[in-house]
Formats: sequence, structure tokens, C-alpha cells
Amino acid sequence: MSVLPNETHLLREQTGSPIIHISYECILKERFRDSDSYLYEIACTVSSLVEAGHLSMRTTSQKTYRTSPAREVSFTRYETTAATYVELFDAEQLEVRIVAPEGMYWKAFYYAHDQELVAQNVRGIISAIQRIDSRSSAEQNGKR
Repeated sequence: MSVLPNETHLLREQTGSPIIHISYECILKERFRDSDSYLYEIACTVSSLVEAGHLSMRTTSQKTYRTSPAREVSFTRYETTAATYVELFDAEQLEVRIVAPEGMYWKAFYYAHDQELVAQNVRGIISAIQRIDSRSSAEQNGKR
């Protein structure tokens, strides 16, 4: 289920499901004649985790010329929360899987494409995605 970032605390109380909050910025990496290459800088937090549960995060690629094996993403784990920073390129995805000791299983995939990060295959997780616009961030900080 995809929601707005300010709605997650209400749903957490109602459902008890894990919550993934992603903030990301899309940055132009390289310009080519026919297309541009983008880098997605992603800050990801997972909350409402079961303390003894298993959390797995990894990135995979779908482009044939850049196909690489899945890369495990390291994260900092607190009691019921985890946080990480990861960089993706176009056509790569972030996979998040959560397994509780009693066998409950949740997952969500986030696909980077056309300067957007899109939630795919979300099962049992509350998901909030927020794009950070670098131009508006610079203007808010008094830079132009």
C-alpha cells in the first residue's frame, strides 16, 4: 500500500504492518546524444519491525548491458527500525524483504526509471515515497 509520508503514523496504529519510508533525489549523471543517465540517491527507513525478525535489502539490475549480480545493502538496525542509504541507476531496483519469527513475510520492490522511483510488488507493507527536488532544496536554504 502506497501512502503519503504524513499518513504513515495513522496506518501504523491501525494495521501493525511494517512501514517503509523513502526519500530520494534524482541527479543527472551523464548526458548522451540520445538519452541521459541518472543516479538516484535514496534514504530508506523501515519501521515497525519485529525485534527478532529478519530484514534483507539488496539491489538488482534489469539492463542487459549493466546486468550485475544482486548486491546486498548494509543497514543500521535499531530495536524495531532500520535505516540505510543506497544509490541506484536507471533500471535498477531496491528489494526489501522482512520475515518475522512466526513465518509472516512482507516485501516491496522499488524500481528506478524515467527519473522516478516507483513501488512495485508491495505485499503487506505500508510504503511512502518522497522525492526531494534539489532546486527547491537549494532555494529553501537561500542558495540559487
